[in-house]
Amino acid sequence: MSKRRLTQQQNRRVTQQRQKPSEGIKLQQENGLLSEERQGLVITSFGKRVLIEDAHREAFNCAIRQHLGKLVAGDQVIWRADIEAGTGVVVSVLPRSHELSRPGFRGQTRMVAANIDFIGIVAPVVPGIHPDMIDRYLVAAEQLKIPAIIILNKTDLLAQDEDWELVAELLQPYDEMGIPLIPASTVSQQGLAELLTFMQDKNSVFVGPSGAGKSSLIQALIPDLEIRIGALSEATGLGKHTTTNSILYHLSADPNQSVYHGNLIDSPGVRQFNPTPCSLNELELCYPDFAPFLGRCKFHNCSHAHEPECAIKNAVENGEIAITRYQSFQRLREEFSAEKH
Repeated sequence: MSKRRLTQQQNRRVTQQRQKPSEGIKLQQENGLLSEERQGLVITSFGKRVLIEDAHREAFNCAIRQHLGKLVAGDQVIWRADIEAGTGVVVSVLPRSHELSRPGFRGQTRMVAANIDFIGIVAPVVPGIHPDMIDRYLVAAEQLKIPAIIILNKTDLLAQDEDWELVAELLQPYDEMGIPLIPASTVSQQGLAELLTFMQDKNSVFVGPSGAGKSSLIQALIPDLEIRIGALSEATGLGKHTTTNSILYHLSADPNQSVYHGNLIDSPGVRQFNPTPCSLNELELCYPDFAPFLGRCKFHNCSHAHEPECAIKNAVENGEIAITRYQSFQRLREEFSAEKH
C-alpha cells in the first residue's frame, strides 16, 4: 500500500511540534494563524494548559507560555486564539487583586483562586464543626482584607434542640464578632437564596475541609451544574471531572429564578489549611476579638503564652475571649515561629 502524503498544512503542524514551543508560536504568528491579543478569564487549569473563556463566554483550551508560571481559576489573562485549531495560547497575566493559597507538596504553597473578593467558609455539622479550621480561613480573609461568612452546612442533620445548642455554643464567638452565619441545607434548601444574595456581583470562593459538602452545595446553587461539568470535561479532554483543581462557575439564578450575577470558585478540600505565615503583631491583628486588649500586657513583645500580667490571657480567663480562639491563635503562632527556624 502506498504511503499517504501529508498536506501542506499537516506538514507545517508537524514541523511546529518538533520546534521549541516559543518557536512554534512565533511561526504561527508570522503565518497569521494566531488572532490579535484579547482578554480572557481562566475557568480552570489542568496540567500545563488552562481553559480560557472569552468575552462571549466561549471556552478555549489554551497553552501557557512557560515564563508565566501557574495560572488558576479567576485569573484575568491576555491570550491569542489559534484560528484553525480552535485553541489558543496565553501570552500574559493581568495583575491579581487577591489570591488564596493552600499548602502544597514539600512545604510549597499552591494557589487556589485569584481575584476573589468574598470567602464562604463551609463548616459541616457532620462530621463536625472545627473552630480551628474556621479560624485559619478567617485569618486568611483578614490578611487579604476581604469579607468572609461561615456557612453552617447540612443543618437538616440537626434533629434535636440539644444539637442546635451545641452548634450555637461553638459558633458564638463568631456571632459576637459580627461574622455572618448562614445555616444551609441542600435537602431543605435552607439558606440557598441568602447565599446567592451574598455572592451577587462578586467573585466568591467556597473553602473548607474534605467532606464539608461544598460540591453538593454548589450543585444546589447551580442547578445545571452537571451540564456545565460535562462541557468542561469535553473542553479539557479529561473525562469525568473531579475537584482536583479550582473551577470557576457563573451564577445565573436562585431557586426562585431571580436573576443573579457573579462567579463562584469551587476549591479542592484540604485536611488542614494554613494562612500565610506572618509576624506575631500581624497575627494579633487578624484576631479582631483581641483588639480591645492589645497593648495592655506588661511586656510589649508578649506572646500571650507564658508571660505574667498578660491582658489576652486575663481576657480568656474572664470569658471575654473564647478559649477556642485563644488556642487557635497559639497554634498558628507556634507554627509560624517554627517556620522561621
